[in-house]
Amino acid sequence: MSESVIEIHDWTLKVDENLLCRPDREVYLEPRLVNLLRFLARHAGTVFGRDCLIDEVWDGAEVTDQVVTQSIFELRKLLKDGRPDATDYIVTVPKRGYKLVAPVRTVPPLSQGAADDGAPAAALPPMQAPSACAEPAPPGPAPFPAGPLTRAISARAKDPRSRARMFGFDLFVVLVLIAMVSLLSYQGASPRVRAMLDPHLLVFRFHAGMDGNNENVRLADGITRALMGEVAAATALRVQYGATNPTGGILPGKELSVRVSRQPRGTYLDLEYRNLNTNRVLFSQQYQLSRHKVHQVLQASSQDLLRALDRPEVVPGMGWPTDDASLMAMMEARYYINSRDPVALRRGIVLLDQALASQPDQPLLLAERYLAGEALATLAGKSESDRLLETGSRLAVLVRGEGPLPARVWEALTLQAILGGQPQQAGYLLARAASRGRSVLYYILQGKLAELDGRPEAAGDAYSQAFLMEATEQTYLLCQQLGFYSNMETLTPALFNGLGQSKVKLF
Repeated sequence: MSESVIEIHDWTLKVDENLLCRPDREVYLEPRLVNLLRFLARHAGTVFGRDCLIDEVWDGAEVTDQVVTQSIFELRKLLKDGRPDATDYIVTVPKRGYKLVAPVRTVPPLSQGAADDGAPAAALPPMQAPSACAEPAPPGPAPFPAGPLTRAISARAKDPRSRARMFGFDLFVVLVLIAMVSLLSYQGASPRVRAMLDPHLLVFRFHAGMDGNNENVRLADGITRALMGEVAAATALRVQYGATNPTGGILPGKELSVRVSRQPRGTYLDLEYRNLNTNRVLFSQQYQLSRHKVHQVLQASSQDLLRALDRPEVVPGMGWPTDDASLMAMMEARYYINSRDPVALRRGIVLLDQALASQPDQPLLLAERYLAGEALATLAGKSESDRLLETGSRLAVLVRGEGPLPARVWEALTLQAILGGQPQQAGYLLARAASRGRSVLYYILQGKLAELDGRPEAAGDAYSQAFLMEATEQTYLLCQQLGFYSNMETLTPALFNGLGQSKVKLF
């Protein structure tokens, strides 16, 4: 019996194609996952320990227990497919191992004789030859004609007046049919599209798992923003922070889900990259995360994601802090900085100051600290003039001797030049930032420079682009107040009217 196609409850595993599918859903698996799922399906209901699975599935290769655990986790996640009410497929038997509990059926190969195994066809009555002594049948009504409907009137069609009436009826039917076909063709040529998926727009969504750990929320948000920066710098994709779910218009064609959750064996980072146009998972990976290897995990996850995006030659992590504690503090600080609450902003600033205590001359940390101070001054009205001046001056001195730098550094220097009344220098610095990817802050700064240059249309377009990239209250307020006040009602009336004149309202 062939085992190239196996039905596992509502899924079908096509071993030869590395494909797991069910109605309206297809997922391509790595060979290790295919081999593991096929083995468990062949022995459904049997418990296997990790050592046994390594011997049977990995053929005794040097594989750690963590690889088996991760593979089981990935299979469970794929089979559940985000359905909270889905049945259990693979269960853990405490202190023994794993077993597949879903119903399994092997699909036999299709062959020429397969039809013989089915139900026999209904027998047809034998044809009888006409009897030689049979009397001819008396003439009766004309049989129902096999021609078009317009001929099937009656035998009275032989009458010339009836033929004329029939011709008129035929003509009427033909005209009605032509009208119906024309109407359907017109409607088919003008489809109504409520929403379109943009294949060049990638939305990033973060989740904090089910444990409700606030640290995991902060870390997931910071990692999400770090990955956004790497993708924006290395690819032509437009990135969007998934804080909202618009219901119409142009929607993202791709999605990256970022999840940080605490499990019995530690804290894990899960990435899942999905093409929403085809509803296929193109990349899914799990990484064990700890405060002592944040840099290593971010480097590996960024590299794997860029490889899935066909940019394997790009080396991520340019300009990141090398100290794990500093990098962890920066990740968490980004969560607080992207808020208009003064208490949260100050908490983010405290974390950045702690990171700078370990690496005082790290350009990215200085840039984040400078921008956080300006955000506090803009959104909360609490300026740190002396500290900001010192931070900005140190950053400017360091950049003179540095090589390639992250976009965030150039954006901080651009804002410093705008506030210093140097629009020409700010334009040069913003162009340097664009070479490393375009962020929400990039478009806000672009709008400010367009205003200073007397181009209100370009400014309104830039502010709209910033808001569409991250539709939050803070984005709108930064467009309005960062550096100097911008009249959003004049610059982008559609955005102003859509949000409300007195209070920002998200989608």
